[in-house]
Amino acid sequence: MKTRLLVLLTVLALVGSVGAAIAQDTGSIYGKVTDASGATMPGVTVTLTGTVLLQPQTAITTETGTFQFPRLAIGLYTVKFDLAGFKTIVKQGVRVEIGLNAQVNETLAISTVQETVTVSGEVPLVDLKDTSKTSRFTQESLQSIPSARDPWVILEQSAGIVMDRQNIGGNASGQQSNFVARGASTTQQKWNLDGVDITDMSATGGSPVYYDFDAFEEMQISTGGADVTMQTPGVGINLVTKSGTDKFRGSGRYYVTSQRFESVNITDALRTQGATSGNPIQDIRDYGIEVGGPIKKGRAWIWASYGVQNVKVGVNGFYQPSTACAAVKAAPLTFKIKEVWDCLNTDLTELKTFNTKAAFQITRNNQFSFFMNAAGKIRNARGADDLHPIETTSRQMGVDNPALGSGWWKTGVPKTYKWSDRQIFSDRFMMEIQYAHVGNNFVLDFHEPDLSDVQPSLDTTTSMNGRSSSRSIYVRPTDSIDVTGNYFLTSFLGGDNAIKFGFKYRNDIAHSEGHTGGNAIARFHDVLVNGSLTPVAYEGQITRDSVTEYGLHNRSFYLSDGYTRRKLTVNVGFRYDYQTDFANGSTVPGSPFYGKTTGLFNADGTYAGPGATFPQLPSVTFAGAQAGVAYKTWSPRVGLTYDLLGSGRSVVKASFAHYVGQLGTGSLSGTYNPVSSAYVRYPWHDLNGDGFIQANEIDISAAAPLASSSGYNYLNPAQLTTTGKIDPNLTDEKTNEFIASFDQQIGNQFAVSASYIYRKYTNFSWSPLDNWSSANYVAAQYTPPAANCPVAGALCNQITYYQRTSQPGTAYTLTNQPGYYRTYSGLEVSVRKRMSNRWMANASFSYSNTPQHYPAGSYQDPTNIANLDGGQYAPQTSGSGLDNVFLNSAWLLRASGSYTLPLGEVNIAGFYNARGGYPFPQTVQTPTRPFSGGQADVYVFQYGSARLPNYQAMDFRVDRPFTVGHHVKMSPSVDIFNLFNTATVQSRRTRQNSTIANNISSIVAPRVARFGVRVTW
Repeated sequence: MKTRLLVLLTVLALVGSVGAAIAQDTGSIYGKVTDASGATMPGVTVTLTGTVLLQPQTAITTETGTFQFPRLAIGLYTVKFDLAGFKTIVKQGVRVEIGLNAQVNETLAISTVQETVTVSGEVPLVDLKDTSKTSRFTQESLQSIPSARDPWVILEQSAGIVMDRQNIGGNASGQQSNFVARGASTTQQKWNLDGVDITDMSATGGSPVYYDFDAFEEMQISTGGADVTMQTPGVGINLVTKSGTDKFRGSGRYYVTSQRFESVNITDALRTQGATSGNPIQDIRDYGIEVGGPIKKGRAWIWASYGVQNVKVGVNGFYQPSTACAAVKAAPLTFKIKEVWDCLNTDLTELKTFNTKAAFQITRNNQFSFFMNAAGKIRNARGADDLHPIETTSRQMGVDNPALGSGWWKTGVPKTYKWSDRQIFSDRFMMEIQYAHVGNNFVLDFHEPDLSDVQPSLDTTTSMNGRSSSRSIYVRPTDSIDVTGNYFLTSFLGGDNAIKFGFKYRNDIAHSEGHTGGNAIARFHDVLVNGSLTPVAYEGQITRDSVTEYGLHNRSFYLSDGYTRRKLTVNVGFRYDYQTDFANGSTVPGSPFYGKTTGLFNADGTYAGPGATFPQLPSVTFAGAQAGVAYKTWSPRVGLTYDLLGSGRSVVKASFAHYVGQLGTGSLSGTYNPVSSAYVRYPWHDLNGDGFIQANEIDISAAAPLASSSGYNYLNPAQLTTTGKIDPNLTDEKTNEFIASFDQQIGNQFAVSASYIYRKYTNFSWSPLDNWSSANYVAAQYTPPAANCPVAGALCNQITYYQRTSQPGTAYTLTNQPGYYRTYSGLEVSVRKRMSNRWMANASFSYSNTPQHYPAGSYQDPTNIANLDGGQYAPQTSGSGLDNVFLNSAWLLRASGSYTLPLGEVNIAGFYNARGGYPFPQTVQTPTRPFSGGQADVYVFQYGSARLPNYQAMDFRVDRPFTVGHHVKMSPSVDIFNLFNTATVQSRRTRQNSTIANNISSIVAPRVARFGVRVTW
């Protein structure tokens, strides 16, 4: 019967259509019962109770004396072992964490009388069934270790993860940090909230929402060795919110971080290098409440939370546009640093988050639950930095269920819902089905409405922006259905089999609208005029609005078996992923320049009379298109653990995993979509000297524009399709991973793990021009004029770049990039000490190498290949006031811990964070290359060889709990961030032939104190 059921489950899995990402929000308890002689004991009744369980669960030990309780909610449990003629054992305080297999073994002694023994149910620190590289953060560590209180700073405490910014005291809260681990790209991350895969597939790999930190019960961060529930090689982030229980409980908090309690870490030397103001906190307020309890004890509970973060910070070089502050902006070094701070504009972020969760016990073995998250974000100046004054930034606001049209973004916040039903068929078999909807809708609008008609300006020499920006509207709903199951098969092939399977059906829609102010960007470059560098009119970039709507289908399935026999556990599984997308039809209006009369110009740029009408960027109606290609991939996983001594304390682990990349909305069908953002760039002669582009100032005498957007056919502007096509043999990117590790538990509270990780990434997609190769390029040398290199120490020597020998066609093909690959190899050591004897600690050290390889045939434009081949993989990240950050660090060291002083019950805690410096790839910008080649930034050194200084910082916390009445605890606290007031440079301007070459563009925020109080009951 058991064998038939196993076969039936396998058949169901093979014909199923769907699967799951690493969206687990549960753990498990398992174990074995023996007698005093060591013989296994079948027939023992094992009863599980806990505050998060509405009804107790029971299991009967199998022929091998084993039992399991899968898919348990996070929390504390009591396990009771009962068999007539033996002592009853009750183990209390068994902690279940996300993804943790908590082993609870027991030995029963014969008793002639009815007797119950109650003991502590401490869980081993070494997981005998799991081979993943995982960091878990319990409620205890989330609240006791000093942090800026968002998931991204918890990622920074995890082993092996490289972050693009340092969040000092909350100065970066409300912004999404980019991050990488083990050489994976930023697009491969997976976000899961209470078991729902909420990953934003448009900003692929991003989180669609922001969070209330005190709503979390626990977080799990996975960076490798994942089982079949994880599709991609990226970081898996599992966030689990709190739950109601049969007891009324809750908490509230209020935290204040103010400039009044902030130091100065900017020296005069740093100010002369561009860090004129640094990045000070102005004011941060974080407050909220969460509460839960029974609706009816044993039948239903409810929980809810509400939190607000109001973050006001200053950004280096981002000044108020007042007359008084104009003098400070013009000569900041002549003012004291705090006078400069007074003139910094406010970069405001406001987050408001509401969560609610309820569970209902329909029958003893069936539970229905509901979860809802509403998360709103308002930002007044997205993109603010020293190169983006206030008028070039964007206002951001989230929206809910928008009806497109004027003013639709004024109200509402995005919402996420989940309904799930869990059925326990027996103590061997359980299944759960859930439906989820993720609302992810927001707008990035002009800072002022009338800027919609104002052309932005760009100084291509310094990258300084001016006058205006753009508007983007995003509507990204997601709907998914997940089915998961667990079956426990015993005495099969001499061991126990823990079988799990899952199905996923997910659909994403991504509607986007884009508009550039004035439908043009006036591009200037600096030339020597009367002995000084002056921006002069250079190129006119004419744009057309975009209206796109993409859909994405994910159909996935996984099946795995955890086979355990004596000291050996073998995890074998596979997953199948089906991914494809499509583009819905839409219409975009033509550029307002279309049909206007252009100018004729002489070789010296003087006006020669009216020319032809501007033929580019007419209106286009797109009927929609299917990708015509689907990624259909199989991913095997194998993991082995061996308990060397049989004590569960010395365990050797090894795993192999094959991952595939996740497809973003429009990644394929966008190749056929002509109504996405489009532009053409031509020489521009500012005849009237007003700095704005008029049609008669555009020079279209050349056969081709200086540059144009991919897919736009400037030879046939009215074409209703793009110039691109998809290779019908295109396949998904692939990653193979091998991990070997040794875990050792010392005593009952301390464990250490050492691992070697190797990965190889291959099969990437790219879009090369048809009938084009590196043979169509010729080398050229360029030495920047001295006038364009005014900064002392700038690297303006001769560089070699490549330019086209003829005008290429506009057709291209989305296909797999031949030959290119990258590898990752790294060593990692981690230490964990659970709370006991008044202290706890976590620490990790990682050392790695991530080279990338460009063999012949893997590129078309040879520019920079010599410095990229063999260089480090270091993806560039930007946004939210940060740019020019290149994510790669040879080593990472993290350590955190807390200690309760014996006198006064005062708690002290700290977090030490250190890493190697990030790459600083200095470049020289070339002149505009012929045949629509545009300009290129050429690396001076091999990519990754030049680096910024190493980073290290220490955060410190002290708190003292007080009991008020019988059930209320109040904990005042003080956190000090960047305790040693370091001023590590985060990024510099990389372009050497620029007036701001090597200038500091971002620097770590100074030491600051946060005062707060937390009340629990």
